[in-house]
Amino acid sequence: MLENEMEESRSGTIKISDVSFDALRAFVNYLYTAEACLDEQMAYDLLVLAEKYEVKHLKAHCEKFLISKLNWDNSIMNYVFAHQHNGVHMIDAALSMIIDNMDKLTKRDEYMELVEKDPRLVVEIYEAYMSKQVNTAACKDRSVK
Repeated sequence: MLENEMEESRSGTIKISDVSFDALRAFVNYLYTAEACLDEQMAYDLLVLAEKYEVKHLKAHCEKFLISKLNWDNSIMNYVFAHQHNGVHMIDAALSMIIDNMDKLTKRDEYMELVEKDPRLVVEIYEAYMSKQVNTAACKDRSVK
């Protein structure tokens, strides 16, 4: 970035305006120490930065932390967030929680928002649910025989 004929190379300054000061400070601290003190908001912020700047270990650390905080109330939001930031493990964990609570899914406001904003993810949820149902039925058929 500083080697090209860009504004950053002329000024010697890189402006990062899409993140809070605290998150940026924690990110730089992590780059120097490989340590991060996380709460949920910081984990979201640092995961975004880790994805953007390809700091895989930090991304995995944040993803693991967020999965540990996963529950039914935040599962849809986390599922969407994980898709936006390529959090593969988080996608799987959130999807599993959503599928386990399918009977309650359509009653959630977050679900209705998802239907409007990203129906592709709704289809993915239902495909995963149907796949689980088929696999469960196949297992039951084998055990009966």
